[in-house]
Amino acid sequence: MIRAVNARWIVAALVVGAGLAASAQRAPQLVLSQLTWFTRAGTSLGKLGPLADHGNLEISPDGSRVAVAVMDQSKGTRDLWIYDAGTGARTRFTSDVAEENWMIWSPNGQRVTLNRFTAGSSRLFESPSSVAMPTEILQADQGGAWPVSWSPDGQSILYVTNSRETSNDIWVLPVGGGTPYPFQQTPASENWAAFSPDGRWVAFSSTASSDIPEVFVTRYPGGGQAWRISADGGSQARWRRDGKEIFYLAPDRRLMAAAVTERESVLTATAVEPLFTLNFPYGAYHAFDVSPDGTRFLVNTVVGGDAPTQQVWSAEPRRPAPPLVWPNDNERLRRDPSFGRAR
Repeated sequence: MIRAVNARWIVAALVVGAGLAASAQRAPQLVLSQLTWFTRAGTSLGKLGPLADHGNLEISPDGSRVAVAVMDQSKGTRDLWIYDAGTGARTRFTSDVAEENWMIWSPNGQRVTLNRFTAGSSRLFESPSSVAMPTEILQADQGGAWPVSWSPDGQSILYVTNSRETSNDIWVLPVGGGTPYPFQQTPASENWAAFSPDGRWVAFSSTASSDIPEVFVTRYPGGGQAWRISADGGSQARWRRDGKEIFYLAPDRRLMAAAVTERESVLTATAVEPLFTLNFPYGAYHAFDVSPDGTRFLVNTVVGGDAPTQQVWSAEPRRPAPPLVWPNDNERLRRDPSFGRAR
């Protein structure tokens, strides 16, 4: 059995598996939302599936299916469902009494990796996507583990965990066996990791340069220098399937599109364009995903009023991010807290 770093607490931004005992005693209040397709201009193209308390969502590589975490009010935890991206028909994939709220697809869509929370621990499982036959691949005692991205070559899975010392961190889990190892682990909080379509880069959010998260990219598997993509805050990065754009959420809930270009092994944002504003229910789950052709966005949209109150920072008009770069030097960060911060 592979074990991840022991973690005794779960950071507030990802407290989606906590409170299981309390939820078992009382039915949660549902936050109803509707999965909705939008154009880049924010025009609604139609709804997908029924109203529900939706959490995380993940479109399959071929765009035909969507993995969604849905609250089961009768037991107070989330299960994983698979929606048909064309018809909206859905199939329940898991029905465990534990909390299961995150699932990602393998590059060919034939397998999935999902998490499962029980009191005191979190585990990751791998399963065929056609039927739930989960096999445990990782256990994180007394902490959290969230699978966030599967490498295009199928060999590695990025997952987020946490510790009291280093907050949220990004780890690599070798597929088929091997010891997990940290990819981004500093005193800052690293989160929302996503492999580029060619597998040579990872986009992620970090608080290393600011008090709020910014979107960065770094090389894979190196994970050394990182280049900032966002300006004035950003999280939940998603790549366009040709690797030419990175989409992310700004603190004011606008969906941003950053055009990226690689020159001399450096990936930089050449333009950052606001697309439209999202009204999503939860900051701890992916609020959107992008279709394989990059023309449509599936958004978890609150129904019947505004989204629940969340911490949202005011933002000035967007501009291309300065070419901030920092080495992934954990020791220097510990000695100099200002290292890597924008000046």
